[in-house]
Amino acid sequence: MSYRIYKNSIKQKTSNALFEYVLRICKFYNPKIFRNKIFPKKWTDQKFISKMTLLRKNKKTFSSIYKSIQISNELKKVPFENNLQKIASNYLKVNEKNLSIRDIQLRMDFPNDSRNSYGWHQDNAYDEFNLNSKNGVILWIPLVDTNKDNGALVIKKGSQYSSFNCSKRISKGDDYNSEQILVKPKYLKKYRDAHIDVRKNNCLATYSGIFHKSGVNLSSHIRFTLIVRYNNQLSKD
Repeated sequence: MSYRIYKNSIKQKTSNALFEYVLRICKFYNPKIFRNKIFPKKWTDQKFISKMTLLRKNKKTFSSIYKSIQISNELKKVPFENNLQKIASNYLKVNEKNLSIRDIQLRMDFPNDSRNSYGWHQDNAYDEFNLNSKNGVILWIPLVDTNKDNGALVIKKGSQYSSFNCSKRISKGDDYNSEQILVKPKYLKKYRDAHIDVRKNNCLATYSGIFHKSGVNLSSHIRFTLIVRYNNQLSKD
């Protein structure tokens, strides 16, 4: 099985609390843009999206905001408050006490953005925690409904058990551009593409070695996505 979707993997109140935290961080770094603003539609509010797009033009400030969010307590507590380890345990078919959590990340994919988009890649090529792809799981949890228009996840069906030796480092990345460790072209030809639509707060779970990438966001909205990675730390690999 290339992937599985788990419904209602996080609570709506978790999403709302995370939105309010992101808003506080943005106000802290640039109070002028976000002063006394109310965004009733939260992640999909067009005024909020316009403000975020304006804020992002300052690469240094936006990089600071992004990094602050990734190490925040508000983000780190999401897996524990929503028992995401149970999804990881179910998918990997291991006792949840055997799991390690590699990280949690909030991605913000802007319309027609290429600055921090990834080509075809494998998560296990970045961490190299397990030789066997079946001992690592990626939980991809959008905070907005995703589809082909706003860049739903694209996977290569059948590639989920691949070793990270299928990938090669292309660029190291810097403060404003993501590191790129991409699947070698000769391996991509073996599998067909599949675009996976996922509703907000649902979780797409798949193995850490699957070939995947985000589609291009052609919508007028930002695609906000939580990504949580677990590994079986007591496996022999």
